Amino acid sequence: MNIKTEQVCISVPHKRIVSDVSLHVDEREFVGLIGPNGSGKSTLLNTIYRTMKRESGNIYLDDLPLDGLSLRQSALKLAVVTQHNYFNFDFKVEDVVMMGRTPHKKAMETDNAADLQIVGQALADVNMYEYRHRNFSSLSGGEQQRVILARALAQQTPCLVLDEPTNHLDIKYQLEVLDIVKKLGCTTLCALHDLNLAAQYCDRLYILQHGRIVGEGTPEEVITEDMISAIYGVKASVSRHPKTGLLNVAYYPAYLNSQTLNRTPPLMQMPHSTVTKT
Repeated sequence: MNIKTEQVCISVPHKRIVSDVSLHVDEREFVGLIGPNGSGKSTLLNTIYRTMKRESGNIYLDDLPLDGLSLRQSALKLAVVTQHNYFNFDFKVEDVVMMGRTPHKKAMETDNAADLQIVGQALADVNMYEYRHRNFSSLSGGEQQRVILARALAQQTPCLVLDEPTNHLDIKYQLEVLDIVKKLGCTTLCALHDLNLAAQYCDRLYILQHGRIVGEGTPEEVITEDMISAIYGVKASVSRHPKTGLLNVAYYPAYLNSQTLNRTPPLMQMPHSTVTKT
């Protein structure tokens, strides 16, 4: 399964949001979209999973034109995790995840034992099984995000589109969610703000700025000090982590002057741990 866009343009009244974007995600590849707020990442993803219409250009799923697929056909190929998830009614967590089974069912077909097993496993995979009978609205933002990922897992598609899937999550669950996706081995297109996460999990990256792709390549090729300065307007150092060998980005707070940055202060030794073990 692959995803491809060709010269895609997207506009809202009186404004072009995305201009001439061509990208590809090959089978089982994990590709990231990076760029500052307002660069067009979410708009592009919205168009790929059909909640927005494009002005021009082409989108393909598995080399098939998106326009030629019914909504059910595309839902069998592509599952989505979005930033914001609202429901008009207060569903139970288990019911929200069960929505992921809808494309696999005929009209009026009821849920069966196999569906319940798939839903239970999806919730267990994101450590939310014990919450299955809770109301979705009663969960924290991070817990809701994990439930939406479980819904995508229950959909059992060969392809995932993720729009900031680590929003609202603490560090542990950021890593856990992306670990789950990485281990699935699905074709994945993912918008990320965190450059360290992008470096750790993505095979390739596209940089969006003002609705245009301005860079593409492996994390090593794309995530550079010059790029961070030019695209994000901040100073940073990029190095390899001594234990993982992965890229590591350290940002410089704006209040530090050049004199401070040019010297390396000694680490302060704490007399005892300030972390209380439970």
